[in-house]
Amino acid sequence: MSDDVSPQVRMANDIAIQFAHLPPRQAAREVAHHITMFWDPRMRTELDHLADTPPQDLDPLALEAARLLRNAHVNP
Repeated sequence: MSDDVSPQVRMANDIAIQFAHLPPRQAAREVAHHITMFWDPRMRTELDHLADTPPQDLDPLALEAARLLRNAHVNP
């Protein structure tokens, strides 16, 4: 992870660690749910942008959660 990681990436990765004991699909859904419940829409927008921007410092679960959130937004 680079030294200049954004707060959204750091927080998403911290959340992913909390759910890492679950099966990957369930963990990603739980991370996405947590982000939906507790993050400001601007933070979610920034996470969505960062998920597509190299270098991707996101934990794989956090990255999958960002993709789930994107798909939920596009296909409610």
